[in-house]
Amino acid sequence: MKRLSLLFFLILSGGLFGQDKPTIELLLGHSVGSEFSRHHQVLSYYEGLHNFFPEETTIFKYGETNEGRDLILFFLGSKSVISNLDQIQKKHLNRDTSLSIPIVWLSYNVHGNESSATEASMETAFKLLTEHSDWLNEALVIIDPCLNPDGRDRYVNFYKQYETTQENMDPSSIEHREPWPGGRFNHYLFDLNRDWAWLTQVESQQRIKVYNKWMPHVHVDFHEQGYNEPYYFPPAAEPYHDIITDWQREFQERIGKNHAKYFDEKGWLYFSKEIFDLLYPSYGDTYPMYNGAIGMTYEQAGSGRAGKSVRTTNGDTLTLRDRVMHHVTTGLSTVEVSVLNKKDLVQEYFDFNQKRDYKFNHYILRGNQQRLKKLKDLLFKHDIDFTQIKTSKSIKAWSFNTGIMEELSLAQGDALVVSTSQIKGPMVQVLFEPKTVISDSLTYDITAWSLPYAYGLEAYGFNGDLELMSPIITKINQAVLSNCYAYLCTWDAMNSASFLQSILTQNITVKVAEKAFMIDGKDFPVGTLVIPRGLNQATSDFDQVLKIAALEAGVHIMPVASGYVSKGKDFGSSSYKEINLPKVGILSGGDLSPLNTGEIWHFLERELNMPFRMFRITELNRRANIGDLDVIVLPEGELSTPQLEKLKEWIDNGGRLLVFGDGAYNFTQDFEVSVKDIESDYSASEREELSSLITGAIFKCELIEKPNPLLYGYTSYYSLRQSASNFSLNNGESVLSLSANPQAVSGFVGYKAKEHQSSAMILGKEDYGKGSIIYFCDNPLFRGFWEHGKLLVANAIYFGYD
Repeated sequence: MKRLSLLFFLILSGGLFGQDKPTIELLLGHSVGSEFSRHHQVLSYYEGLHNFFPEETTIFKYGETNEGRDLILFFLGSKSVISNLDQIQKKHLNRDTSLSIPIVWLSYNVHGNESSATEASMETAFKLLTEHSDWLNEALVIIDPCLNPDGRDRYVNFYKQYETTQENMDPSSIEHREPWPGGRFNHYLFDLNRDWAWLTQVESQQRIKVYNKWMPHVHVDFHEQGYNEPYYFPPAAEPYHDIITDWQREFQERIGKNHAKYFDEKGWLYFSKEIFDLLYPSYGDTYPMYNGAIGMTYEQAGSGRAGKSVRTTNGDTLTLRDRVMHHVTTGLSTVEVSVLNKKDLVQEYFDFNQKRDYKFNHYILRGNQQRLKKLKDLLFKHDIDFTQIKTSKSIKAWSFNTGIMEELSLAQGDALVVSTSQIKGPMVQVLFEPKTVISDSLTYDITAWSLPYAYGLEAYGFNGDLELMSPIITKINQAVLSNCYAYLCTWDAMNSASFLQSILTQNITVKVAEKAFMIDGKDFPVGTLVIPRGLNQATSDFDQVLKIAALEAGVHIMPVASGYVSKGKDFGSSSYKEINLPKVGILSGGDLSPLNTGEIWHFLERELNMPFRMFRITELNRRANIGDLDVIVLPEGELSTPQLEKLKEWIDNGGRLLVFGDGAYNFTQDFEVSVKDIESDYSASEREELSSLITGAIFKCELIEKPNPLLYGYTSYYSLRQSASNFSLNNGESVLSLSANPQAVSGFVGYKAKEHQSSAMILGKEDYGKGSIIYFCDNPLFRGFWEHGKLLVANAIYFGYD
């Protein structure tokens, strides 16, 4: 880490090593809590602390953010502990019961504008080394000072831009009001605290690699909440996932009581057992829990509204120093309790996956090979083992699709098998279980996420013996024929869309089959890409371009010698429509959702490698030239009347607008979309309001019977529904919808919401003038993990024509 900094200057001048004892001010340049520290200052601080304690600490860089900022871990222990890190790691991962020290991992600032956390990490590390070094004889502490440096620096730079020399505590002042999108999110505007399980973001992917190499006994995620709230620490609220053990529950009580002791001494307010539950598996507390650790969230008042000081609603002043001290206190208390309970922590971690009574011994998955590969890639990142069938066998297994036992014939190498009889068996159960058991419907997040539905795979649960083998690695051997008439590519996964985008940008002419056909004894469905040589004479390296693009996208293209088909229409027919490279824009800012904007941005850039124009919604009122765009994507959120009028004009002239989620409300006037909402009861309690809600439930959809370009590649679909709003089209096509009497296959649905879901539109299209509007009433790009929904968006971009 080479940077010109205060630390570097002090080393050169002898001002650092000339000191007998370090001080935070010497290492950081200011006291913790007096200023916000930019990320480079935080890194320099930890380098300096390591230089003062070279035998008790070590720094490990585990990655970089999208914007090039370092991601580091700071290891603390006694000289003996640090000198034996490899041995400790090996013993722990090999489940050696002679291991005598717990591993405590403290994670800070996963949300960038929850800014006291990183500051607290520095003081916590300092105090452990200077005031509590005896604990480091009996524990290994790992500190991740900032999980989201891009978001944090976005916030810190904003605050420093507007802070005044005399602190303004007025919460309505500009330094207490971040501009869109705020510092909470990472570069792509994803919430990294919802990404532990799905690993869509580079920060999560890099962190989970090193996390799985240490698998701590205790993991704490330090957060902030509204600036008027008391401090939160465990025990957590219900619901707890039923995979969580009595020991894990009981240890949270031990932690909470110890924290309470220190907070009571200071007269600090706090609460526990409310709001923050342990169900959704992709948090920084639940993911460790489901892997055997004690996972916990700590919430300090503050967040992006607090600045360095803010006046609360009761007239008190909350300072950055206050926030830091609360987090430092719970961080130190966590290490203390872990040391006092080290024997139990180590033993209970080893026992976590033992003597489990799982619903199924094996999850058997079949279907599209490209989506199966993406699931395998996710499992591999989590160190979850998977196998394949070794010996052919007929069994009876529980079908995810029908919900009943079915006869199933298995052939060698036929299916992917994920078994619960492995170290990560509890995590397998959580990620694959078809229906989440919910002990309390008042939850903080979605209540369903089953991976077979998310990946659109045929899945079965089975209890019994199977003869299994290691997965067969199949490599795509892409043949090219320099004299073939055309190449064909089936359209059935996002790999096909990536391939299409690649060759379109290389000026390859491509057609899409609007009717099914047969050639060379093989059936090809609607949506198949047809790439005729005769239309690509200008591309001299035509075969090589296609081969490279196919290999990079992971698709197989089939050469055919003739355009004459045995069934269906020949390739010269008007049933094959040429695909144009679309010009795409994304609206952003204003009252639009940063999260949904980021999901769309990430999808276009990382999934499709598609150039696009992102522009602020306010520019619609002024200078934005959108006439050359073919497609505009509108994230969830609200438009003003002038903004809507500008879009109406563009659509009327032939534009195609993709509308996500509650963005459809903008079009209930002057358009064909209508909505039935449940009447609000403003006197209802929070729990009574649940009757009108859907908190992330999975529903099976009905597909329109006639072939539709929006459904190319689909024969079935399960939607992750997060709203009870029932949209419909008065004049248009509801391409995907719920049944007349829909039943959620998993997740919580309030009784009023359930009665309100009949025939609800999930995906629909409305013609408007020369253009069209495509409504995604359920967001198929939600958090980037609903893999089977992504092709719907690609269809709307490439094929959503009239």
